[in-house]
Amino acid sequence: MSNIVQLHDKRFKPLIPSTEIHAAVKRLGEKINADYNDKNIVFVIVLKGSMMFAADLIREIAVPCRLEFLKAESYGSGTHSSGAVKINALTSMNLSGKDVIILEDIVDTGLTLKKILEHLAELAPASVTIATLLLKPDVCKGTVKTEYVGFEISPLFVVGYGLDYDEIGRNLPDIYVLTEEE
Repeated sequence: MSNIVQLHDKRFKPLIPSTEIHAAVKRLGEKINADYNDKNIVFVIVLKGSMMFAADLIREIAVPCRLEFLKAESYGSGTHSSGAVKINALTSMNLSGKDVIILEDIVDTGLTLKKILEHLAELAPASVTIATLLLKPDVCKGTVKTEYVGFEISPLFVVGYGLDYDEIGRNLPDIYVLTEEE
C-alpha cells in the first residue's frame, strides 16, 4: 500500500489495503450466494463509484445474475454530499417481480440510496437489498437498511477503489482517507 497520495489540492493517507478489500468482497459474495442460491439476481450497479466493487463482487457470484446500471450523483466536486441527488437510469430496467441487489460504493447519509429505492420501487421488483463496500453508520443512522456491508467506517472522506475526489483517484487499488481527518 502506497503512502500519501496527492489528488488535486488534497493529500490522502492509506486506510484500507487492497488485500482487506478483496477479502471483504469475497465474504460478501459467499453470503450473497448462500442467500440467493435458488434465485436469479438483478444487480443494479450505481455508477461511477461502485464499478470496481461491482466488478470484483460479481466475479464471486455463482448464481445466475443480470446487470443493470444507473448513475447517481450527490457529491459533485466537493468532499461532502451536496444533498441534491440526480438519478439517471442508463439501461432499460425491467425489474418487475425480480430480486434486486443494489451495489453501492459507500453509504453516507443514505439520501442517495433513498432516492434510488424510490426510483426502483416504481419498477415493482419482488425484493430489493443493498450491498455496499463502505458504510458510515454514524452518519447514516439507519436511514436505509444495508444487508451486505464490507466495512463500517467513521464519517471520513475516502478515495480509491472506485471512490473519487473530483473525478480522480478511482484507479487506486487501496482506500485512502483525507489526511486532515482521523
